[in-house]
Amino acid sequence: MDLKKGRTFSLLLFALLGPLLLSGCWERTELNEMAFVLGMGLDKAESGYRVTMQVVIPSAISSQTVGGSGGGGVPVVVSSFTVPTIYEADRQYSLLSSRDIYKGHIRVLVIGEELARAGIAEALDVFQRSREPRNDYYVMVAKDATAEEVLKVLTPLDKLPANKLFYAMEKSHKSSARTVAVPLNEFIENMIYEGINPVLTGVELSGSAKEGELMSNLDKSTPRTKLQYRSVAVFKKDKMIGWLKDNEVVGYNYISNKVNHSSGPVKGDDGKPIVIEALHTSTKRKVKIIEGEPHIFIHVKAECNVEEVESKDNLESEKVITELEKKTEERIIFLMKSAVEQINEDFNLDIMGFGQLIYRAKPKVWARLQQQKGDDYLKSLPIHYSASVTITRIGVTDKSFIGDIKE
Repeated sequence: MDLKKGRTFSLLLFALLGPLLLSGCWERTELNEMAFVLGMGLDKAESGYRVTMQVVIPSAISSQTVGGSGGGGVPVVVSSFTVPTIYEADRQYSLLSSRDIYKGHIRVLVIGEELARAGIAEALDVFQRSREPRNDYYVMVAKDATAEEVLKVLTPLDKLPANKLFYAMEKSHKSSARTVAVPLNEFIENMIYEGINPVLTGVELSGSAKEGELMSNLDKSTPRTKLQYRSVAVFKKDKMIGWLKDNEVVGYNYISNKVNHSSGPVKGDDGKPIVIEALHTSTKRKVKIIEGEPHIFIHVKAECNVEEVESKDNLESEKVITELEKKTEERIIFLMKSAVEQINEDFNLDIMGFGQLIYRAKPKVWARLQQQKGDDYLKSLPIHYSASVTITRIGVTDKSFIGDIKE
């Protein structure tokens, strides 16, 4: 009985004294003491880096309504520092602000093209090492511009410019297949994995960078300075070496199973265009060993819609629909095949991840391929393309009214 009472007393004593040993919220910082960074930019400097931080001004958005309007004034403050290391920028910011930098809500990381071409692995270490950011924000390259110029542009529809870049990236990737939405963690993985090279979407500044910083950029229905996504940057490990063309990006996305929606024209019997939109797509990729050599088989399955008709073809005819499906299949195969051929010719890089596919399925075959051909394996790698397209919708009308117009 005494032993039982002793155990009970020990448990009660631990319950009372245990909380005293806990540290509690030892690193707690109040919201009004924090500067929330939504966008960061990295540029090359003579000695180190030019680091740009886009910080939200809470008072400018505190009265934001459902319709998107908010408080008056500039919604963000942008600060730039020339520093020997990325982390030093945080220390520099503390010298001019009464708030502590907080990077847990970063939406985008913009990399200047000059730095991207020089190599960015060392610059990205601090972002992966830091515990604040989630590492799932999008990374992009400032095309023919600096990251600082891009982050200073004020945008009309989205009050916070970093949010504009984030949501526009998601929207453009899903609706057009002409961009790639790459989070930081995926970009770093593709730099270090075997058999694949990374890519990033480019963001282009049109108009004057200086005018883009001013509130007057928001006072016109057509802003003087705009940000838009343009092309995709190709990297060899951590160094950018060039840009893809639009059709090459679409072909790349089909091969990589990253197409949500995509549209393009095929010709009717009279040579005039009929625009077909892919509503749902899926890509299957397989490795087969034929006579001791790896072959890549790619099959795209797509459910499509007729979006626009300038041709006089009769869409009520099952034969016409079947022919359109065949032409769409040929177009998808052409986009994939020409993308691989052009990328191979211009860059000799495997951004599609065929090597990684072989490495995962047949490690010994990959090792032999590397030993025999090195980085040139893509030039002689047999790739087989196929597609199956089903047109399920042709709109609210079958036959276009164009054929009924009297001459």
